[in-house]
Amino acid sequence: MGMLFLLMGGCNSVGSDPTDETSFNTEVETQTVATGAVDTEELDKGTYGKIVEGTQVVLRSEDELAAFWAELHGGSTSAGGDALPDPPQVDFETQIVVGVVLGERSTGGYSVDIDRVMANEDQGTMRVEYTRIEPGDACVVTQALTSPYVLATVDLRDEPVDSGDEVMFARSEQTRSC
Repeated sequence: MGMLFLLMGGCNSVGSDPTDETSFNTEVETQTVATGAVDTEELDKGTYGKIVEGTQVVLRSEDELAAFWAELHGGSTSAGGDALPDPPQVDFETQIVVGVVLGERSTGGYSVDIDRVMANEDQGTMRVEYTRIEPGDACVVTQALTSPYVLATVDLRDEPVDSGDEVMFARSEQTRSC
């Protein structure tokens, strides 16, 4: 949490003895001017998500995570016969999950990273900053349909989940040179 410390002082009287401690007033005032980066942890990241439309999500409960997880991972068995993996365990009392799905791409070489999450508790807002990474012209990429995604937990700083809090997503783009 960013804090501004303002130190104000002044003399009680003009011409007083500067070594006399009673002649100097000191008041300290604190004010929150901004809230800083929130702790995040990557839960899942991949290239072959089953969601073909680009989307950003905020998941605030186990049920929401389970439904999104099933959609993201196909909701059925994989080609190898493995069952859908269980979603990761998240403490929704102290965390939420944010996710970014780029949507279907015609080749490999794309990815997405959540860079940081900034919170402003005074305004009840959170800003998820993420980077969409695409392959450069010289990159050799797989010739397969992909749908890159990333999911991360976000700590709520000891506050319960408030469904009224606004979460905004801000994208930057990067081209990878190969």
